[in-house]
Amino acid sequence: MQSMTHILIIADGYPSKGLPYSAFIANIAQEMTRQGMNVSVIAPQSLTKHWLRHVPLAPRHFTQETNGKTIHVYRPWSITAGDGRFGFITRWCNKIVTTCTAKRLKTPDAIYAHFWLNALMAIPYVQAKQIPLIVGTGEDVIPAEQISTRAKEWLRENVKAVICVSSKNMRESVEKSLGLSRNCLVLPNAYNACEFYPEDGNAMRRKYGIEANDFVVAFCGRWNDRKGVFRVDAALKQLNDPHIKAIYIGSPMDNCKEEPDYAHIAFKGQLPHDEIVHYLNAADVFVLPSKAEGCPNSVIEAMGCGLPIISSDLPFNDDILDETNSLRVHPSDVDAIAQAIRKIKEDTGLRNRLVQGAKAKAQTLRLDERTKRILQIIQEQK
Repeated sequence: MQSMTHILIIADGYPSKGLPYSAFIANIAQEMTRQGMNVSVIAPQSLTKHWLRHVPLAPRHFTQETNGKTIHVYRPWSITAGDGRFGFITRWCNKIVTTCTAKRLKTPDAIYAHFWLNALMAIPYVQAKQIPLIVGTGEDVIPAEQISTRAKEWLRENVKAVICVSSKNMRESVEKSLGLSRNCLVLPNAYNACEFYPEDGNAMRRKYGIEANDFVVAFCGRWNDRKGVFRVDAALKQLNDPHIKAIYIGSPMDNCKEEPDYAHIAFKGQLPHDEIVHYLNAADVFVLPSKAEGCPNSVIEAMGCGLPIISSDLPFNDDILDETNSLRVHPSDVDAIAQAIRKIKEDTGLRNRLVQGAKAKAQTLRLDERTKRILQIIQEQK
C-alpha cells in the first residue's frame, strides 16, 4: 500500500490574526503535520457577512509553519444566504469556490471534510480525481435537510470512513441517512497536551490578581444561549457570594451586545489561544451548560488542566463525562447549575476526586493519539 503524504482539509473556518475561531480544525491540521503529513486547508469565507454584518475577512491565502512543514490555508470568498429558504445559494457558491480552489492545488492523496456540509462541497472534486473522502462529523445538530436525497446516497456509497465525535453524533449520522454504521467510528474530540496542562493555580491567581481563598468558576465559549454563559451568570447571581469569582473567556455572537454582568468577574473577554491555559489553571471548576454540542472541546481542554466539570446531562457528553469527573445537570436549570457550583465549592473531598477523575480521563483524550488513529484510518483507504 502506497503511503499517503498530502491531505486536503475542507472546513468552515480556520483561525488567523484577529479571528481566533475554529481553533479545533487548526489543531487537527497542525497535529497531522507534526505526524509527517503535508496539509492544505480550504475554508470558504462569506463576503455577504462582511458586507452586511461587517465581519472581518481573513487573508485569502496564508501559511503556518509547524514542525518544519508549511500548512497552506486558502480562504476563498463566497456569497452566502444563510441556511434557510435560500440556503441553496450558500451551498452552491461554497461548492464552486471550494472546487475551483482545489483544482489549482496539487492533487492530494485524501480529503478530510470537517462536517457533513463540507463533504458535500467536496463531491465534484472527489468525483473528478477519484481520491478517498473521509468525513469528520462533530456538528451540534447535523443539517441533513440541506442535503438532497441524491447527495445522501452518493455520500453513503463513497465516503470511506466517518469519524464521529460522540455516540450521539454517530447515531444521528446513520439515522439521517448520511453514513453507514459499518464505516463509522467514535473518536471524541481531543486536546493538545502541549497547550493545556495543570499549572500552579496559586501562581496563576497571583498573576491575575485573584485572591487565594476565592472560589473561581471558569467558562469558555461564545456568549450565546446554546453555550449557556448567561445561565452560568444567573446561577452565580443566585448564589450571591463575593468569594465566588467568574472567568468568562469568549465574546458575543456577531453583532449581539449582551454580555454577562455578574458582580464579581475576575476576567471577561477574548484571549489568545496560548493564554487560555493560564486562566483555566486559576479556576476551581469549569462550567459549560450547553444545550447542543457535537462534543465540547472546551470541556476536554479544561480536564486537561485538571479542572472538575459541571456540564449538561445530554447525550453529547456521554462519551467524555461521568460521575468520576463531573456533575451533570439539565442545561436550562439555573437552580441546578447553582447547586452544583455550591456543592463543588463546599465539598473539598468531592472536588479533589473530580480533579483526579478529570486528569485521568484527559489522558485518554490526547490530540496526538486521536490524530494518529485518524491517519491510520486514512492510510487504510488507499
